[in-house]
Amino acid sequence: MRLTKQEQETIINFNQKEDTAYIYTCSKPWMTHMEKHLGLTPTTVYEQQARAYECPKAWIKKPRKPRKLSSKQKARLSQRLPLERILSSKTPCTVGDS
Repeated sequence: MRLTKQEQETIINFNQKEDTAYIYTCSKPWMTHMEKHLGLTPTTVYEQQARAYECPKAWIKKPRKPRKLSSKQKARLSQRLPLERILSSKTPCTVGDS
């Protein structure tokens, strides 16, 4: 039986006292990420549709607020970008190069 997109949930649970985060997911991309990229093995498998994992709480990153730039800041950054691209594409000179 296939799960709907609504049912393919991911729950990340941790508290302030413990150093472990508990993750429950029904999402195949999350399962792949946990196992192939993070190297985790499931602690529990639920009928091949859901899995539970444990990982260090330090691996869970807090969401950051997006930066709010003024129009002046945006204009300055957009002018600087082409120069940064040129400088980063050149190879550094070493002693003895001419």
